[in-house]
Amino acid sequence: MAARLTAFVVVGIVGITLIAGLIVGAQRDEDGPVDLIVHNAVVFTGDPGEKPEAIAVRANQILKVGSNREILRLQRAQTVTIDAKGAAVVPGFNDAHVHLVRGGLTLDSVDLRDARTVDEAIARVKSWAAQHPGRKWILGRGWDESLLEAETPPTRQALDEAVSDRPVQLISANTHTAWVNSRALKVAEFGRRTADPEGGRIVRDAQGVATGILEGTAVRQMQALLPQPTQEERTRALFAAIAEAQRNGITSLQNADGEPLDFELLDAARKDGAVDMRVYSALPVHSARTDEDVAALDGVLKRYPDDPLFKAGAAKVATNGIDGDALNKLVRLLDARGWQVMIEADTPEEAELALDAFAHAERSNAHPARERRHRIEHQHGNFTAVGEKLALGSDWPNGPLSPIEVLETALPRLTLEQALQAYSVNGAYASYDEQRKGFIKPGMLADIVVLSEDIFSLPPSRFSSVKVAYTIFDGRLVYPLRQKRLTLP
Repeated sequence: MAARLTAFVVVGIVGITLIAGLIVGAQRDEDGPVDLIVHNAVVFTGDPGEKPEAIAVRANQILKVGSNREILRLQRAQTVTIDAKGAAVVPGFNDAHVHLVRGGLTLDSVDLRDARTVDEAIARVKSWAAQHPGRKWILGRGWDESLLEAETPPTRQALDEAVSDRPVQLISANTHTAWVNSRALKVAEFGRRTADPEGGRIVRDAQGVATGILEGTAVRQMQALLPQPTQEERTRALFAAIAEAQRNGITSLQNADGEPLDFELLDAARKDGAVDMRVYSALPVHSARTDEDVAALDGVLKRYPDDPLFKAGAAKVATNGIDGDALNKLVRLLDARGWQVMIEADTPEEAELALDAFAHAERSNAHPARERRHRIEHQHGNFTAVGEKLALGSDWPNGPLSPIEVLETALPRLTLEQALQAYSVNGAYASYDEQRKGFIKPGMLADIVVLSEDIFSLPPSRFSSVKVAYTIFDGRLVYPLRQKRLTLP
């Protein structure tokens, strides 16, 4: 009896000690520094259901999520506060498929996104060309294809009046159409007798003369003639792309166009603390490889290990120009060496080839050290399929970088909460990062976006009015400005 009583006493003491330790630990957390508080918000944590009101951040991690009262009591003299004024707060957007440098290069061109008439577009081209006399080509982006139906549609003659001494190429908002001048047509040798390329068209007038509008593969033929960017231009493009992503609330990017030079640049910038973005980069593999070729790629994995800011771990494979057997072999070799394989598949047939290749690799190879998460890109519009999970990507510059615009395209297929999960939680899963980002929960990295409105109370028809008010990366405000006390305008 005495022994049993002693045991009960010991258990009781241990239990009391544990509870006391938890209380002391909680008090220590609350008594410590709190660097950032976001309050008066509708917080989407990454899980559906109840939405808290406020978030506390310490250093680069989320400390606590709860009610305004719970979180504001943690405020200290040094705490930066953001009053969201009832707007939605979501995990930092994770764009699962971008072309980082290519997108950045398009930023250094004529912006035609809100040009309402041909005359307005022409005026912008003329002004930009005058400001950049040394550019061999004048490039532009974003014009609305509805201009093709205007009373005065876009023509090469109209562009010739703006710029006649240099070739001009203006890509439409959906990237499938280009508007060019006569000098560009001459450089491409698109004359009266030039046949339309397979899958494309050189639009002509009644006399058979090119109007200056190109479609489909004819656009790609013209783009292939553009001068290759210098290393300095690629560097500027890289950082311009990151700044544009921050403006859009993106804190993580998955780059589908990684080149060795860009890897080196990103890694050096990361080491210098110059990259306020998490980048997961894929190495393009353009054709079938031998065992030796694939083994040589391993140096990339070893050189750029798993880092919160920059890592390389995927190999991007295009299905065009490769048959099923060759694709099976390539995927099997990459899978055997631990690569995550991304296959770009634009049609159901290509997606079937990808699934067959993944199944072949799984049958042929031993279970890898890390879980297989091979991916099929461009599924159902802007989705990346990683098994049963769907992650959202913009495919920028082929599509808009704005997550709000991409979310609109996803809503017919998903609910808003599911679409937000695809742009955060599932994006983190796609790059093996779900243990540290994608959620607004204690212990996770403090990548947070404050929107201008509560998107959960808006119909999708009003999403176009929603802006990114603040982008918080690693616990620090990176867009728009670093200030002490912040409120929405």
